Amino acid sequence: MAYDKSVPFSFTKNGIYYFERRIPSDLRGHYQASKISYSLRTRSAHLAASRAIRAGQQLDEYWYHLRIKNCDIPGRHRLRMLQTVSGPTTWPSASDDSESSSVKLSEAVAIYLRLKGENRPVTFSRAAERACGYIIDVCADKDLLAYRKADATRFRGALIERGLTGSSITRVFGTVGQPTVSGECVTGDE
Repeated sequence: MAYDKSVPFSFTKNGIYYFERRIPSDLRGHYQASKISYSLRTRSAHLAASRAIRAGQQLDEYWYHLRIKNCDIPGRHRLRMLQTVSGPTTWPSASDDSESSSVKLSEAVAIYLRLKGENRPVTFSRAAERACGYIIDVCADKDLLAYRKADATRFRGALIERGLTGSSITRVFGTVGQPTVSGECVTGDE
């Protein structure tokens, strides 16, 4: 393992560049490890630098949003969805005249794992987090009702570009499911 100062946030192993970034101590509660490390799938320093810079910027932006989300917000008690420390999520009643509430994909994964992940092997939660992480990387962390068929197509294309085999892509889609949005299956062909 050799570090290359010309390519930020990276090291080389057998000539292949890897992205590596330590997770800030105030955000480690959101992660299972103390650093993020994965292959950039290239031997080119120029391409590796471009990919590493982009990944670093995406992480900085995501971490900024995590920090903002964790800070004390004036009027927090007036939010539509209130997560209490000791109790379950409280949803607005059906009598509310406001628009319907939705949760972001990352929140939905956390809720799903809290409800269904109990007494399951570690691989169960890793598969769900990995698959939904792929979606968030490609299509952003949106409200569940905001995902469209075009997002599914872009997601499938990104999995193909990553070099995943057909069976792996099928497994990832099976993990995320095939919910319907606006009456159409989001994972179908265009």
